[in-house]
Amino acid sequence: MSALLHQALVFYKAGDFARVTGEIAPDAIGLTKPEPQLSLVLAQSFIKQDLKAEAADWYCRAAGPMGEKGAQLLTLAADLYARCRKPSLAIEAARGAMRLTPSDPKTWDIYRKCLREYLLFEECAASNADLLRRMKAGDPPALALEKPLDHISWCAAEAINARITRMDGDPFDPAVRAARHTRPHRWGDRIRIGYLSNDFSSAHATMILMQGVLAAHDRTEFDITLFCHTPDALVARDSGLRATYGRIVPVGHLTDEDAAGLIRAEEVDILVDLKGHTKDARLGLVNSGLAPIQVAWLGFPGSGTGIDCDYVISDRIVTPETSKPHYHEKLCRLPDCYQPNDSRYRPLPAAADRSTLGLPADRFVFASFSEQRKITPETFDLWMRILRATGDSLLWLKVEDPFVRQNVLDAAGRAGIAPNRIVFAGWAAYGDHLARLQAADLCLDTFPYNGHTTTSDALWAGLPVATRKGSHFAARVSESLLSAVDLAGDLVAEDDDGFVDLCVALYRNPERLAELRRRLTTNRTRAPLFDTLRFTRHLESAYRMMVERARSGLAPDHIDVPAIDGPPAT
Repeated sequence: MSALLHQALVFYKAGDFARVTGEIAPDAIGLTKPEPQLSLVLAQSFIKQDLKAEAADWYCRAAGPMGEKGAQLLTLAADLYARCRKPSLAIEAARGAMRLTPSDPKTWDIYRKCLREYLLFEECAASNADLLRRMKAGDPPALALEKPLDHISWCAAEAINARITRMDGDPFDPAVRAARHTRPHRWGDRIRIGYLSNDFSSAHATMILMQGVLAAHDRTEFDITLFCHTPDALVARDSGLRATYGRIVPVGHLTDEDAAGLIRAEEVDILVDLKGHTKDARLGLVNSGLAPIQVAWLGFPGSGTGIDCDYVISDRIVTPETSKPHYHEKLCRLPDCYQPNDSRYRPLPAAADRSTLGLPADRFVFASFSEQRKITPETFDLWMRILRATGDSLLWLKVEDPFVRQNVLDAAGRAGIAPNRIVFAGWAAYGDHLARLQAADLCLDTFPYNGHTTTSDALWAGLPVATRKGSHFAARVSESLLSAVDLAGDLVAEDDDGFVDLCVALYRNPERLAELRRRLTTNRTRAPLFDTLRFTRHLESAYRMMVERARSGLAPDHIDVPAIDGPPAT
């Protein structure tokens, strides 16, 4: 043991992490080959002070001499670099970890996350192709590598989606499900609904869509409770609308066992999980058996493999008849669209002027404001085909990081597109975002994971969205939304070639595009998509049909909710 390591350990064991980093690190930095243990002590001391990038540097140095054992440290370093927005270092560390342990799920997670988030299209396409080959062959380790949300973002094969085995926590126990169905239950005059989520804040995309439904629920027939594990930071960003959502019961501070006891004591008839396989879901809580009827809605666009829900709320477009064999849940299909849309609280500002956005007044602007992870290699390839066929058009993308922007420009260059045809945008407050959307000419969808709230926002702002038909729930959402605003026949292509042809045709026919914008503006107040009250009554009909089956002693089965004739009842 070197004297430097000895002194570092003395400081570290005394909890004096600042002295480790302040006195030992300057001497260690100059060493050609520091002892791995010294590098680890330094990394841990930086972590204790929440200095992520510095910790990652030392984890990388510690990993060097350790061979395969260093993969875990490189994976940790990649994650830390990603969290402190150092993408070039993150992907370098992730690649190093992959070379050492390519089958480790944690290594896989960070490597694939880097590929998706940093828009490294060629490397991502190669990785996708290799993984898809293994999945098609039924390779069990391949089916256990990815989390479901990551998986459906690039793989649109429902038969494969249904076989993914990885999840946060354990899959539900059929015996617990059976006990939930047979447990004595007191049904009341009003149907008791419990919504479970950690997104109860007007700042979250789920509530942007759903908060009008919470306001429109008929409290004479439905008792609504929100079981909330929303982080304090997200609650703090709420505009004040959270107070209008109704009765909120906090469960974030409780263990799954204690939260389950509290929820069961409320005797809800239907527990609606709004998370599914998304970040910070309480799947162990859902799988403990909370209500006689358990329903998945809105958070995860697909079957919740391993999650104990009786129904998935969907519609006939996102889950056609061919989807049924690939869902362990029964489908409860709403008549217009599965997605709620709030016309009560959603702002609709005037259009922003192009001059304030860095856009020329005389160029055709294709736009996409989807999350970066949705811009798959196949999506970008289609966009480049459109740009090559529309010589003076621009592509307006929401990409903020300089490293990622350069990756986009490099990929565009390889496709023969000049860098001055790509315009980048950053984050904007929600109202400002809706205003800037109106400055574009046409919104381009992403594949296979469509825009969901993104597409809804564009349509609400009066911006037409071009899409194509898909082959799983997430890939069919934009078609569902366009159908509910009576524009599917104009803006939904059959396939990739049709999508490119559609976008090029609209570029070449400004009169047709202008007519679509006029129809969209008119349909916003007439078509079902933004009729929050109509949607809520359909949703309540779904809940009634579920309860009627359960009260009659019938097992859950597929439900198609009939459409309301005429205006909805108030």
